[in-house]
Amino acid sequence: MHETTAMAKKKLISEPLSYPDLGIIGISSLLKEHRLVHFINQSASLSLVKFDNVPVYQEKKKKLIEFSLFASYDSYKRLHYYLIENLNHEARLIPDKKQADYILLSCGPADPDLTDTLIRNIRSIDGVALAFPIAPSEIKNLEGIMNDLELHMVGKEI
Repeated sequence: MHETTAMAKKKLISEPLSYPDLGIIGISSLLKEHRLVHFINQSASLSLVKFDNVPVYQEKKKKLIEFSLFASYDSYKRLHYYLIENLNHEARLIPDKKQADYILLSCGPADPDLTDTLIRNIRSIDGVALAFPIAPSEIKNLEGIMNDLELHMVGKEI
């Protein structure tokens, strides 16, 4: 006689990668990207420059879609900045953040005041309707975006 025991099914839940050194700001603006970058550079003392579009794999469309990219590096603060369009003609980089036309990432040593200061500076720009912080945990495809961005920037000098 066989005794059957019911085993509980276990689900593996993958935790999203934590990015403690990542600040994310959503920006809503009708300004053309080059004008927006010019004003961000002025108001936030950044040196964003145009790079080749970054290809990001879109799971729903099952293909790489390119998004406009600007980047800079602050050697004093050891921070990388990336401004990426959130909406192009095919898709959204971060579908859940429809109100953001652009996403500004700051990567480097954590500074709790940095995101707040950047948001204040960006909000002061005429033509910017909204600038708001985004928690990394709010972005479902953050790991994929960061991997694609990192691969795209390999060997490129900022």
